[in-house]
Amino acid sequence: MTTDFFDRQDHARRQTTRLIVMFALAVVAIILAIYLALALGAVWAEAPRHVIDDLSAEAQRPAVQAGRTLWNPALFLGVTLGTILVIGLGSLYKISELSGGGEHVALMLGGRVVHPQTTEPAERRLLNVVEEMALASGVPVPPVYVLDHEPGINAFAAGYQPGDAVVAVSAGCLRYLTREELQGVMGHEFSHIVNGDMRLNLRLVGIVFGILVLAVIGYYALRVAGQVGPRDRKSGGATATVFLVGLVLLVMGYLGVFLGKLIKCGISRQREFLADASSVQFTRNPGGITGALKKIGGQAAGSRIRDGHAAEISHMFFGDAFAGSLLNLFATHPPLERRIRALEPDFDGRFPVVRPLTTAEDAAAEPLRAGQPAFVASEIVTAAASPAVMALDAGDTAQRIGRPRAEHLSHAGRIVEGMPQPLLEAARQPFVAQAVIYALLLSRDDEATRTRQLQLLQGQIEPPLYKEVEQLAAMVQSLPVATRLSLVDLALPALKKSSPKQYGQLRQAVELLAHAEGKVDLYEYCLRTVLLSYLDVHFGLKKAPAVRYRTAGAVAGPAAVVLSTLAYVGQQQPEEVQRAFQAGAQGLLGQAAMVPRQQCTLRMFDASLAVLAQVSPNVKRQIISAVTATIAADGKVTAEESELLRAIAAVLACPLPPMAAATNGD
Repeated sequence: MTTDFFDRQDHARRQTTRLIVMFALAVVAIILAIYLALALGAVWAEAPRHVIDDLSAEAQRPAVQAGRTLWNPALFLGVTLGTILVIGLGSLYKISELSGGGEHVALMLGGRVVHPQTTEPAERRLLNVVEEMALASGVPVPPVYVLDHEPGINAFAAGYQPGDAVVAVSAGCLRYLTREELQGVMGHEFSHIVNGDMRLNLRLVGIVFGILVLAVIGYYALRVAGQVGPRDRKSGGATATVFLVGLVLLVMGYLGVFLGKLIKCGISRQREFLADASSVQFTRNPGGITGALKKIGGQAAGSRIRDGHAAEISHMFFGDAFAGSLLNLFATHPPLERRIRALEPDFDGRFPVVRPLTTAEDAAAEPLRAGQPAFVASEIVTAAASPAVMALDAGDTAQRIGRPRAEHLSHAGRIVEGMPQPLLEAARQPFVAQAVIYALLLSRDDEATRTRQLQLLQGQIEPPLYKEVEQLAAMVQSLPVATRLSLVDLALPALKKSSPKQYGQLRQAVELLAHAEGKVDLYEYCLRTVLLSYLDVHFGLKKAPAVRYRTAGAVAGPAAVVLSTLAYVGQQQPEEVQRAFQAGAQGLLGQAAMVPRQQCTLRMFDASLAVLAQVSPNVKRQIISAVTATIAADGKVTAEESELLRAIAAVLACPLPPMAAATNGD
């Protein structure tokens, strides 16, 4: 089964819309039920006592007359506003609580962050798998957490965007799963990361919690009514009203939660099959994920999660967190046998006896390793001529977005293995990771520029950090151009541990180094763009883009700026520039005029990309195809151009697998 990133993203948006509609209908039903309870309570409280005690038809006449006043506009307005306020505040509270993204969810469940320099074999194996899968997927390397007190085999990915995602695994995963099985589980979780499932998951948590608040209020109203009791005839009606309203709130609140869980489970079960299929597509090894699923079936604790917060995020786990319990009535996952047979049709239904991996198996399984002419108003310049690394097809590139394959995973493994161990260790330390970024920005070919950059940097950062830059520079400079952005990805988890002040210093120094010679070369632009597009959101300097535009025509101006800039940067002769622009524009804008070169400034290019990041998923597909067609108009793509394509994809939140691996086929 294959999956399409843009269709999955669009499907996630439609699911969110349907969820909001269902939520609104549930709120309307709750409002009507509460109003009816209050109106009947008012009739009960206002009716004379002898009407309640006397059942004769004559005596009931006043009650009938009172019933005619059941409609009370002021009461209805009050109930409506009050109910919406309570549910809205409850949902906003929970959503605000989860605003910290995936890290907050992991900590809420008692997660412990795995130190990037850990030497514990099982943790080292897990980190290596996550790093390779992130590089292969084209997403930032996420922080990794372990739920130390959970013996079951389970995992989850959480966050609002790939840039703030985390991956968490139970202690059972580390104890029982081999590397191949971990790859299968992580392939499943990375599918959720790249396909927009995580944001929907967190919204589900907030919505269900908002309705639950009503049930909590109803519970306490019942307690108050029970403690007060009908002390006299005058207060008896009021007490009965409180009791009735509390009962309705309790019943409707839990009914709403029940419906919310059904919605949550229905959405989750459908996506689990797709994530399983994506994992196999990623690793080309069905035995990895089916092996993990079989071990869940054969292990005593299964996939159960015991933490009290697990119910809130049950739909986010790899396996059913409540399998085998009464809560299985609300199963968020398909039965294990169905999931296994979807990937292994001849599965006989028998689960293996599961034993912990031995220390020897752990150690053996995972070694410790870890100028051309200036364009864009003289602000962005191309680097020295580089050999072509591949031929690109625009439609094929768009199809690869969010669809990493086994060859990408192998390529990512080679990238990590080819990096010097001291450099990998530096990238995994919060303080020294900044030095890695500075070393990456030092000029490789121009000694005068390099000297100028070092002078600027020495006056900007602390002496110990500057010393680290000097020590790392030679190793960084020896890296191939095509792998240097991968080092940025590996450093992101450590950089996220910086304080806001430290990140402000990093950001300022990056801009200083990139503009040291008065212009930004293509490589510097790519590094700066990839780094800041993720970290600015993480540190709250900007919000993740939301969808505002649903047609290419709505962003024709910014699209023309981006395509024109790419044409100027990639080509030299006027006719070649025009041909490159038209190659991209014809499928996106039709007949469009190029933007003059002097208007294609760095500021304008960045601003235009920011607008394009706000289009709907299917328009992003068209933009990626247009950008690729412009870059590849001359029939070849250099390493720098492939990294530029990747940087643009990062801004658009379109995870692009490493392009060098793409030449190996599908």
